[in-house]
Amino acid sequence: MKVRSVVRGLVVATILAMLGALLPQLASAAPEKASGRYLVRARSSADYTALRAKAVKQGARVVRDLKQVNTMVVSAPAAARTSLAADPRTLGVARDGLLRLTTERSAPNLAAPGLRSATRVQAKAPAATSAAGINPDPAFDYKGLLWDYRRIGLPQGWKTTAGSPEVTVGVADTGLDFTHNELASKVTQVVDFTTLEDPPICETFFDPPVSDADLAAQFGGPEKTDWNGHGSWIGGRIAAALNGTGINGIAPKVNLVALKISQWCGSAYESTIISAFLEAANQGLDIVSISFGGYLDRSDPEQDAIYQMFVDTVAYARSKGTVIVASAGNEHVRVGAGGRVLSHGPTVTPAEEPVFDDIFGQYAVPGGVPGVVDVSSTGRVVVPSSANCPPGSEGTPDDNFSPICKPITDLHQAAGQGKQNQLAYYSNYGPRIDIAAPGGARKFNLQGFDRGGTPGFPYTTSDLTNAWEVFSTTSNWAVEIPCFTFGSGSGFPLGQCYSTIQGTSMAAPQVSGSLALIASAHPSLRKHPAALLHRLKALANTNLHNDTQVLSATDTSPADLTGLPCPTGHCHLGPPRIFDSDAYGAGLVNVSTP
Repeated sequence: MKVRSVVRGLVVATILAMLGALLPQLASAAPEKASGRYLVRARSSADYTALRAKAVKQGARVVRDLKQVNTMVVSAPAAARTSLAADPRTLGVARDGLLRLTTERSAPNLAAPGLRSATRVQAKAPAATSAAGINPDPAFDYKGLLWDYRRIGLPQGWKTTAGSPEVTVGVADTGLDFTHNELASKVTQVVDFTTLEDPPICETFFDPPVSDADLAAQFGGPEKTDWNGHGSWIGGRIAAALNGTGINGIAPKVNLVALKISQWCGSAYESTIISAFLEAANQGLDIVSISFGGYLDRSDPEQDAIYQMFVDTVAYARSKGTVIVASAGNEHVRVGAGGRVLSHGPTVTPAEEPVFDDIFGQYAVPGGVPGVVDVSSTGRVVVPSSANCPPGSEGTPDDNFSPICKPITDLHQAAGQGKQNQLAYYSNYGPRIDIAAPGGARKFNLQGFDRGGTPGFPYTTSDLTNAWEVFSTTSNWAVEIPCFTFGSGSGFPLGQCYSTIQGTSMAAPQVSGSLALIASAHPSLRKHPAALLHRLKALANTNLHNDTQVLSATDTSPADLTGLPCPTGHCHLGPPRIFDSDAYGAGLVNVSTP
């Protein structure tokens, strides 16, 4: 059976969080979990009204009206679904599938979220340096920590603008922690779409069956905050406050709206994502940043109907002046026009019986949908392997998938060693990519099972404050994204959560924040998506050369670290290299002169 939806927002720290381990679960679970919940699409607005009345008469409950695309979401018995599908006024009926984020943990820490499970980091604030336009918050001066800002043209770009409060970015994710010191003044509204989940996802499909309301009652936090942590990371990268402490976002003077499409478990209905896009357009939001997604098999009429709903929704949003920015995906496959997957993949995790569920020929949503800004991910630098790794530095398969040294004797070595801005080992690529942005990568730019390296600070201080992944805020209530706090004298606020993670999830908000700066600097471009995107691409850094390679179908050798077999292939990277145009699209995002 082909996979309907797979993970998009990869933030890898352990092998258990990798896509290959999740594919069998998603392939078997997604259709059943969406049973009874359907999207019914009418041929016209007049047909919509009549179909809605028929649905109610036949026992369906209308969960949500999406009139802008002549679609309703219904919870319906099988007989009603069949009757509606046969009605000549119906364009299509599709089961409402689940799209899911991947987090760093194999299981959530529901017993001690956020600050209750925080790791305290001792660090002394460095001497501040002067910067153009604004005085960045203290973390900017930690050597190697906020490396990504400098890659996209900051602080130079802040000479022109640090954003305008007239510009608003919607974050379609797990919510925003409006109790966090960095986000409290930035979140102007929370739109919680999860209240109309039927059945409720986290309570129904996860063990233990817990909702955000249950967590709020247990720990005393706000129900509508971010109980996962992923959304707050995104929001912090875009617009964390310029307040003299901790970090500030790329565009710290713009505002944020939390489009909460998921509770703590990081899963959302396809219809919920569509709803968030329509709401953002109706509210006149300038930009929406989305790091959920998956793949649809358009040879299946139901899945093709869902794809067309995404196409029409994106077109509607653009007609209202709203730009949607999406992560390209972390399956390391080549994606072409319309989001069609042009290569075999995704990455297979070596195992005694590895699973390869090929997504070749399927379509990436929402990143691949026409009109969406599709963003690939680059790393900081590919740290070279070593001829002399001290004992204990190479990691073990039992307790340490974050080695700080990689032997040159390993069978699998990353291409482009010593080079910056290489395509991340997990990132999708191809002619559909619009632009690249820093999303981080393990120290050696390989999968964990091939001794890919550490995320860097603050997971380890072996490289001082160098981060190989990307550092930002996370929620003080997070159960999925690990929380790091800093002591007095660090320049960070006490008792607030931060984290270092990676993925095309992290690349998308770099572009969202950059678009916010451009819209702030050029108000005439607001509400004109084509013109705004033209400037974004015209500014991109094209002085790049990628050496990262494709997935190898023929390398069936075992993993370097675990020694587990790979008889299916597609576990390791190998020749040829990925062309620059496929890796970067228009280039690496650059707002040195927004």
